[in-house]
Amino acid sequence: MEGDSVTLNTDVVITQQDRIRWYYNYTRIAQINRDQSKTCTDVQCNNDTERFRDRLKLDHQTGSLIITNTTDTDSGEYTLLITSSDSDSEKIFSVSVTALTSLTRRTAAAAEATPISAVTTNRSTASTESQQGAWLSGETNETNDQLN
Repeated sequence: MEGDSVTLNTDVVITQQDRIRWYYNYTRIAQINRDQSKTCTDVQCNNDTERFRDRLKLDHQTGSLIITNTTDTDSGEYTLLITSSDSDSEKIFSVSVTALTSLTRRTAAAAEATPISAVTTNRSTASTESQQGAWLSGETNETNDQLN
């Protein structure tokens, strides 16, 4: 729902060897470098990107991305790239934000973030894993359903 927050979970705990990068429509919007010396969100990562101004937060332990005060223009695909010393991983999330209308103000609805694919490439072997999930947040509780 417009105005809510949505969290795109990495489902990992990052180490000092990991590099986390988030993209929206192929534009880098957030990053944590291996030693966390360079952490950026939105304009700090890319001067031409003000769409999320002051609405992105990074969890420094997991690399998860939190989008606050969502708008319907935040809908779309978000790509997570994790580079570590022994593997590279990519997850693609599909986010759908419902615009506020007089009807949706009276009914319970939510922002959705659905990981639509995840790929892990080890230095010696490659594997592909597909995941789907939906994060629904309501007024009183939050549900995290993952379908494999």
